[in-house]
Formats: sequence, structure tokens, C-alpha cells
Amino acid sequence: MKLSLLTLSFFLSIIFQVRAQNATDQIFLSNGEIITATVKKVEPNTITYSYLGENLENIVEKTEINKIVFKSGREQVFAGENTSNRTINANFEYPPMKSNEGAILPFEFVFDGSAAPEEGIEAQEYYYHNLMRRPERNTISYQDAELTRKRLRAAGITEANDMRDFEMAEIAKIVGAGIMVTGKITVDYRSTNSSSTGSTTTKVDTRKKKVKSYSSDYSTTTDEFDTKVLFRIYDKNGDKIVDIQRVPFLATTRDNYVTALNYLMKRTPYYEK
Repeated sequence: MKLSLLTLSFFLSIIFQVRAQNATDQIFLSNGEIITATVKKVEPNTITYSYLGENLENIVEKTEINKIVFKSGREQVFAGENTSNRTINANFEYPPMKSNEGAILPFEFVFDGSAAPEEGIEAQEYYYHNLMRRPERNTISYQDAELTRKRLRAAGITEANDMRDFEMAEIAKIVGAGIMVTGKITVDYRSTNSSSTGSTTTKVDTRKKKVKSYSSDYSTTTDEFDTKVLFRIYDKNGDKIVDIQRVPFLATTRDNYVTALNYLMKRTPYYEK
């Protein structure tokens, strides 16, 4: 009898250990999606997580989260932080939905902790015009970027940050496109590096038997920035198709994010290299 109890206790302990090892965190998004992952960081505005079996860290805004159920069983609710009374303009008329058309939404842009909406529009324009350089490589058509902004403004959405107050399925209805490209660009000034070089030129006048030397100095100054590009693509139902974060290498200008956007553009499901 004692042996049976010991055996049972042994197997139960193994079962509990396996369950503990397999336990995961679950992130419940406001669009109904559930992400099974390991939560790495809970910061004031974002959650950092990694998918099971991966080391790559992903970031999601708290405004997109309803709650997190941690593997310990503890729940952290964010729904109260996301509540908003924002509605679209009462006289707004939804355009026809084109399921196979893409819309490039204005990007959120944050420079040194402050919102920079104009630069977010510049990023939108850059991405759109870069797509139009080789339209034959696009597997879907794209809505003109100005038309996208016009429809958003008509609905009462004047800046990229305003879209946080709406479900992405609603944004799709507002712009009338089945595929939406969006994201967030964060640029922080890091440092300024200075370097100088000098050179000396010597001229010999054989007639006057004179030697003259000329010296010149050159100095250069280079700024460095920490740049992150959070890139996302949604379908008309608000489901996330692409969710990638990329950090450009050696960012020496505040618009160095374009290298990351160009890289990501060529690796979407809607572009043929």
C-alpha cells in the first residue's frame, strides 16, 4: 500500500512539473486575437513578448490589449486603459470596400519622446511612392496615400495616434481597403561624433630657392540615433498578417528609418522580388 502511494505521488509530481514547464502567458488583444507567448517586459505603454521557442522580442501597445493571463494564473486587465468615447463623424459615408486593395496608413512617429505626426505622413508617402516605383511587383493594387488621409480626416481621424481609439476592422471600413499597412517609428537622439583630419602641402620655388608649406584642416560631425520600426499589416477583419520590429544599422540621420521600410516592403506577402 505504501509503495502504491509513493508511486502515485511520484507520477503526480512529474505531471505537475511538465505542466509547469509547458505553462505559458496569454495576451488577449482587443480585436479578439489571443497570443500564446512568454511576456518579457511590462512597460508604461508597451508589452514585450517572445513566441514559444523563439528569442526574438515583439512589442505590442497596451492600447491593443484587453488583458494578460500569466502562467502563474494571475490576470492583469488593461481594458480600463483602452476605453474611449471616440466615434466617427456622424455624416461620414463609408466608401465601397475593395478587399484586394491595400492602403498605406500614416505611421505613428515619435522623436525623442514627442509625437511628430508630419514625419509619420512623410513615412507613409515614402512607403507608398516606393511601392509605385515598381508597380509590376505588387500583387495587389494600392490606394493613393492622399485619398487614404482624406478618408481618415472625413471620419474625424486627423493623426496616426487617433487610430488607436478604433478597431482595425473599423479603420478598414473607413478607408475602404482590405489590406492595411501601418506601424510606429521611434527615433531617439543618441550622440554626436566629431573627427578632424589635417594635411600639409609643400611647394618648392627653385628660382627663388624658397620652400613654402600650406596646411589645411578638415572636421566632420556625425549624429547618431537609436531607431526602431514597428511594422504591421492587417486585413479587413482587423486580423494581423505581419508584425515585425526592425532596427536600422548605423542610423546617422533621423530619417534612416527608410532603409528599414524598404527592407520590410520587399518581404511582405504582397510584393514579388
